[in-house]
Amino acid sequence: MYKVFLADDEVVVREGIRGSFPWEESDFVLSGEAPDGEIALSLLREIKPDILITDIRMPFMDGLELCRQARAQLPWIKIIILTGYDEFTYAKEALALGVKEYLLKPVSAQELEAALRRMAALIDGERQRDRDLRKAQSRLDQSSGLLRDRFLAGLIRGKLPAEERQQLFVRAREMELDLLARQYRALILTPAGQSPEQVVPLRLLADRLAAGRAGLRCLSSTFEGLILLLLLGETGEELDEGAFWLAQALQHEAEIPLRVAIGGVVSNVYALGDSYLAALRTLQAMNANYHGEDTRIMDSAELLIKVDEVVSLAGNAGLYEQLRFAPIGDVDHILRDYFSQTGGGKSVMMLNYLYVESMLTAVRIVQELGLDPQAELPEAQAMGGAEAMLPGFDEVYRRAREAVVRALTLRDRQSVSRYRDVILKACAYIDSQYEDPNLALSDAAEHVHLSVNHFCTIFSQETGSTFIEYLTRLRMDKARELLLTTSLRSGDIAQRVGYRDPHYFSYTFKKNYGMSPRDYRARQEGAP
Repeated sequence: MYKVFLADDEVVVREGIRGSFPWEESDFVLSGEAPDGEIALSLLREIKPDILITDIRMPFMDGLELCRQARAQLPWIKIIILTGYDEFTYAKEALALGVKEYLLKPVSAQELEAALRRMAALIDGERQRDRDLRKAQSRLDQSSGLLRDRFLAGLIRGKLPAEERQQLFVRAREMELDLLARQYRALILTPAGQSPEQVVPLRLLADRLAAGRAGLRCLSSTFEGLILLLLLGETGEELDEGAFWLAQALQHEAEIPLRVAIGGVVSNVYALGDSYLAALRTLQAMNANYHGEDTRIMDSAELLIKVDEVVSLAGNAGLYEQLRFAPIGDVDHILRDYFSQTGGGKSVMMLNYLYVESMLTAVRIVQELGLDPQAELPEAQAMGGAEAMLPGFDEVYRRAREAVVRALTLRDRQSVSRYRDVILKACAYIDSQYEDPNLALSDAAEHVHLSVNHFCTIFSQETGSTFIEYLTRLRMDKARELLLTTSLRSGDIAQRVGYRDPHYFSYTFKKNYGMSPRDYRARQEGAP
């Protein structure tokens, strides 16, 4: 199936295309429509269609500007221009923007189907080239590629041998790698399930998408079934926007659920191991908290991990320092090493010390989360003397491990919900601005100080709906309230809930409730 989006300010044109074309009998689905370019662009970011059909002359943002921005943000999209006879100059400009098709109004169902078929053939051709590339990749001699992969994997993980670190940029130039940048960021990409056969196609997809994004510098490698991506740029904001754009593009293009873990920004190429470690712990937290077969995208900041705190801990570091940022899977290793180094098990006094130290560590972690240790760790309240009765090392270890694992589980659970307050703030802003017909996704993102791509990702993951779905549902609820509590005409209600076009408001209302606003009011008034 190919998703199609329609942008035209003429209601009769939209209704004609919607009603005359046999959508249900074809391989195409009309996934959305808009009366102007500005609304269309916001919806395009959410729907991510394969094909855009747009008029040239529209209010607020014309079709040519919509084409420019759509191509920049959705590089895979294919565009069909609708034009009148007096707009041929504009049509030629659209062709210069890379638009391959334009249709003269009025357009017949046969002409539209032919154009859509041509667009589908282009899409199929691109997909086939990707498949051919994957086959060719598997047949090529991988010796030079493996050396490059090994070098990049070692660089991203901070595990390069000393001799390669000393000659880092010389070795990079030999492999035709440009590593000069002001800022760096590591990402980890992996299929959500156990699908090792998907790693190579997924990496090729990431390479293709990154190459198609102007200004995005991305190098890829693989290591132990993980795809490692290195982003290079001039500013942290640039890398933030690039990371979330790439993550969303992968979510749209990949045919399987993904995990995308985004490490922190570092200003030194030799510090990439810190960014990688932050991404790795983020991936571990995602795998621990999300078991469904759905795509998850998470920034390491959501785990409250600061890059300057993600360092190799000294051997004599206290238990709290070793555990506060540790993955749950490392608890056994850390506890056994700590107990061994402190001489655990040799005396009752040392057993008591280890028991109390473990409980205090768990309590401190819970307190830092703003939670009540008495409620979350009731066993920690029994440290007033019962510890002297502990039967031996195994029992001390079991209790210590249970308390620490519970504390770290609470940490990870709260960390992945770090953006709850941000989303509440965004929803409050949307609730106060829904009457504004110009309200866009970018406005809400700016209000909470996040990039558009970052905000779009966390909003849909935290609320379970896209920005447009949330805004539409809010506007429809307000419209129903006005229909039942006032005598305002449908057109006036449309204006009050943020719709310039009464016809589009009626269309949206009917799409949501199965009847027109007039019929809804009549039915409710006639209800007993």
